[in-house]
Amino acid sequence: MEAFKKFLAAIFALLFIITAIAALILFNFDRKAFTAETYQKAFANANFYDQLPAIMAETMVTTTTNNDQLPIVMRGLNAEVWDAFFRSLLPQDVLKSMGDEALNSIFAYWNMETNSAELSLIPIKTGMVSDAGVQAVFTLLETQPDCTLRQLGQMTVDLLSNGSLLFCNPPADVTPLLTPVIQGQMQMTALAIPDQFTLISAPPENDPRERLQTVRTLMRLSPILPLGFLLLMTLFAVNSLKSWLNWWGLPFIITGILAGLMGLSGAPVIGVIFQRILVTRMPAFLPTILLDYAGNLASAMVQTLLNPVLFQGLILALIGSAMVAGAYFIKVNK
Repeated sequence: MEAFKKFLAAIFALLFIITAIAALILFNFDRKAFTAETYQKAFANANFYDQLPAIMAETMVTTTTNNDQLPIVMRGLNAEVWDAFFRSLLPQDVLKSMGDEALNSIFAYWNMETNSAELSLIPIKTGMVSDAGVQAVFTLLETQPDCTLRQLGQMTVDLLSNGSLLFCNPPADVTPLLTPVIQGQMQMTALAIPDQFTLISAPPENDPRERLQTVRTLMRLSPILPLGFLLLMTLFAVNSLKSWLNWWGLPFIITGILAGLMGLSGAPVIGVIFQRILVTRMPAFLPTILLDYAGNLASAMVQTLLNPVLFQGLILALIGSAMVAGAYFIKVNK
C-alpha cells in the first residue's frame, strides 16, 4: 500500500512539473501580452512608427473619396504624395506619440475597455494650421520638377477656377504669392479631415474579444491546477518534515531548471510554434493596417513572457535547492 501511494505521489509530482511550466507561461502571457508597453520597443525596431505616414496616407485616399471635401491644394493627391506631405509635416517624436496612442487604443479595445480603436488625427490638423503646414507644402513642391511657363499659367488658372492645383516646383519669386493661398487652403484642409480614424470596431454580434476574455480567464486560473497536483502529492507522500522538504524540493528544482532553460534559450521551437498560432489567430483582433505586423506582435509576445519565466524558474530552483539541502541537513543531524 505504501509503495502504491508513493507511485501515485510520483505521478502527481510529474503532473505538477508539466502543469507548473505551462502555468508559468500562460500566467505571464496574460500579464504581459496585453499591454501596449510590451510592443512599443518591438514596433520601434520594426520601423512601425516610420510607417505611420504611409498608413495615414492610405487613410486619406480611402476616406476622402469626394475631392470636393478638400481644398484645391489637396485635391487629387495620391497616397505617395500624402505620405511625403505627412513626413514633412510631422517630426519623429510626434509620429511616435501618435503610434503609442494608437497602440494604447488598440489594447484598450482588446481588453474590452472600449468598443473601438482610434487613431487621432489632431496632431496632423494642428500642424496644418501652423507655419509647419505651409512649409510642408512647399517642401512637397520642392520635390517636384521645376514648373514650366505652361505649368505656371495652368497653376494660375487652377487657383482662379478652384481646380486641382498642378504640382510642380514654382520659382522663388512666386512663393510669396502662393503663401497666403496655401495658408487659407490648409485651414480648410484641417476642417475637412476628421479628428480621428477608426482602426477597428467591435461587431454587433459574435465579438471575438469575448472568446479572448474567456481564454484569459483560464490563463489567470492556470496556477490552480499545479497547486492541486502539489496538494495531492503531499497527501499521498508527505508524513514528516524531511519527506515534505524532499517531495516539494525536487519537483521545484526540476520545474525551475526547465523553466529557466526555456526562458534563457528563448525556446526556439516553442517560440516558432507559438508565433505561428498567434499569426493565424490575430487577424480577428487586429486592425487591417496592422496585419503586416502580426509577426512582430507575436514575436514580442513570446519574448516578453520568456523574461519573467526565466527569473521565476530560477527562484523556484533556488527554493527547491534550499528545501533539499534542508532535508539533507536534517538527515545529517539525525
